[in-house]
Amino acid sequence: MGFFRDLLPAFKKHKIVLVEKRQEIGNIITFVFKSEEKIHWKAGQHGILTFGRPKLEGGSWRGFSIASHPDDGIILISTRVPDKPSAFKSALAGLKPGDAITMRGPFGPFYIEASPKSVVFIAGGIGITPYRSLVLDFIKNRDGAPENVNLLYIDDKGEYAYKDEFDKISSENGFLKVNYIVKREELTERIKEFSGKYRNEALYFISGSQGMVKAVKNLLKEQGIGAKNIKNEIFIGYK
Repeated sequence: MGFFRDLLPAFKKHKIVLVEKRQEIGNIITFVFKSEEKIHWKAGQHGILTFGRPKLEGGSWRGFSIASHPDDGIILISTRVPDKPSAFKSALAGLKPGDAITMRGPFGPFYIEASPKSVVFIAGGIGITPYRSLVLDFIKNRDGAPENVNLLYIDDKGEYAYKDEFDKISSENGFLKVNYIVKREELTERIKEFSGKYRNEALYFISGSQGMVKAVKNLLKEQGIGAKNIKNEIFIGYK
């Protein structure tokens, strides 16, 4: 039932309008949209953005994790737009305030239902986006939220989106500890450290490219972490 419940919102369309576009860091751009209707979702879920006709080469839709909190009244997404972007990314980057696009959802199982005492968030590159929403939710709803949130954030270029925000939250709220990582070897050691500390008493979230998610998931299983304690979100199109 949970699977179908999480999937149902994908069938509902919303018109969202761009209100702001800004550069985060490097080639990461943040887009802020608003909707005339109230959109309900759970922190950590993602939506499908779609352009109308004419159809774009390579497809007119892409999935994006929502980085804003459900109570913020906005839909905030961040994504990398390279020097030679796809037709979709080019169209997205070309949006101007007032332009509209269609969104399905948000939906998906990448959220916390019953909060454990501890969680370990593992983010690869732009895979950081759902954790912004989840951390904001922990601040707004401290009752029942995890006591310990350990964020392992790896980016091989050292380009960390939302870094100032996470640092501010960490300094003002004792529950969040952020580890900024560049090398995979360090990420491996940190994962072994936290999985050894919390074992199956914590939840482990993984978000990033398909290769990164697969490698981290296998590492956690090698450390004895059960499948029911692991959630993952794969970002298609990233390496």
